[in-house]
Amino acid sequence: MTSPKLNSRDNSSYIESMDDIPIQYTPSGQHKMHIVEMRDGDTLQTQMSIEGAKTIAALSPRITVTYHNVTKVINVPAKMIDPSSKERFIQRTLLDSISGQIHPQQVVALMGPSGCGKTTLLNTLAGRAMNGVSGDIWFNNQRYDKGMKRKLAYVLQQDLFFEPLTVKQQLTYTALLRLPNHLSRKDKLAQVEQIIDQLRIRKCANTPIMLVSGGEKKRVNIGTELLTNPSVIFLDEPTSGLDSTSAV
Repeated sequence: MTSPKLNSRDNSSYIESMDDIPIQYTPSGQHKMHIVEMRDGDTLQTQMSIEGAKTIAALSPRITVTYHNVTKVINVPAKMIDPSSKERFIQRTLLDSISGQIHPQQVVALMGPSGCGKTTLLNTLAGRAMNGVSGDIWFNNQRYDKGMKRKLAYVLQQDLFFEPLTVKQQLTYTALLRLPNHLSRKDKLAQVEQIIDQLRIRKCANTPIMLVSGGEKKRVNIGTELLTNPSVIFLDEPTSGLDSTSAV
């Protein structure tokens, strides 16, 4: 398997095949290492193939999320709550018989005071924290499993990046790592370009993430999840720390 080389020449972007470079393996020898050299944040601006568009579309089937009597209980060291307690743990209920349904293309906002369980419910519905959870969560007629993970996206409240990378480099690395192996590199890079345009971050595409605004960082954060065309996207306070203009 070849690896792409992303480079810059005469202010244009191109990809070179690196067939002459031997495939490298991890120290264990079990997995191939895919090497991508990127300079100045350049990627190839290209149109996605018909096959690639079909592959991306197939990643996003329509899903209805149904949850019924979802409860989450955790054990807290008793001494943290009552230093005089003789018990080892005290149970605390974080979610208490929560029910609801989210339909395809529907936007649902969870509103409530700090500490009321909004993030806990998001983590539970997304399958990120299932210890102590009871009740039923269905994605169409299927319970959550590892195969469902590819159809869901979760945007954290904190923006986590390797900030020396440019916006386009961040999205490109994510696309190469997370999009299906049978999708061509050309189509993966085309998906990056589409997300950049969709989120209106073209003007900062070649800017290091450490130098972009808070609103632009948030859009890059969302973009890393939209790359995989998820059926359901969970956003934990996506406008936190932004002014009203950036939030919109």
